[in-house]
Amino acid sequence: MNPWGRAIKSVLSQPAFVVTVLLLAVSALTLNGAVGFLRLHFKKLPCPLRVAMIKDALPTKMGDWVQVSQDQPIDAETEQILGTSQYVFRDYADSSLVGSDEIEAMKKATPQQYEALRAQIQERQPQAIITAAVTYYTGLVDTVAHIPERCYVADGYNVSHSEEKDADLHGADGWQRKVPYRFLTFDDQVATRRVSRNVGYLFNVNGVYDADSFGVRGRLQDLRERYGYYAKVELMTQAPAAMSQNPDVAKNSAQAMEKFLAVALPELEKALPDWKALHSGVPSSGK
Repeated sequence: MNPWGRAIKSVLSQPAFVVTVLLLAVSALTLNGAVGFLRLHFKKLPCPLRVAMIKDALPTKMGDWVQVSQDQPIDAETEQILGTSQYVFRDYADSSLVGSDEIEAMKKATPQQYEALRAQIQERQPQAIITAAVTYYTGLVDTVAHIPERCYVADGYNVSHSEEKDADLHGADGWQRKVPYRFLTFDDQVATRRVSRNVGYLFNVNGVYDADSFGVRGRLQDLRERYGYYAKVELMTQAPAAMSQNPDVAKNSAQAMEKFLAVALPELEKALPDWKALHSGVPSSGK
């Protein structure tokens, strides 16, 4: 008998080893059978948007809000860190607070001129301009990495206020939602910038609004769900640091964000996957 044959015979002559192998085989078969029987999904199928790009979801004008910045692609390295190619970063001005001349000037301005014009308006009324960021992820079950509490602190800001709010939103054509969102105030610790930022953010995950990144992760990790997606909506207003102690700045910013969400979320919902249609197997028209 060759050495391999002797080795195999020696191993098989040990009852404990044979029992262990049999138990592992039975466990593997049982696990696979249970996964199939219970219809558990450890991997999520991607959910395509109902538009080509998420930036197409938000019109240039929504209610009083008018786009004043130019859409610019981010570099490949930043996009890799972001983890998605579906994003939009855009400034909107409230036309009830900002005159049409200023809005047109911002639209036509060079980058340097634009920054100066925006700063002038923010010094006067910080809530008049909102920076909106929407990012879309699908087919994932991992953690939600990019939230302001991590990103702003890493960029030299301190959190001076944080709370979860509920917004009772009313839009056009009878659209109505009660959505939670996280509202934070960040104080700048970099001497050359000296600005204060109010930030609000929320998620639409698998057809439901959530303000908690752990709640989003929990929904994505639901083994009963075949599909998985989330869109993060993040809004920001900016003010000079000298105004950060004025409670009206945060109050007005939160009100402006809710006003913005009331017109932006209905548009976003038209672009996001139809969660009911995904489960029914009926293609959605996007209308």
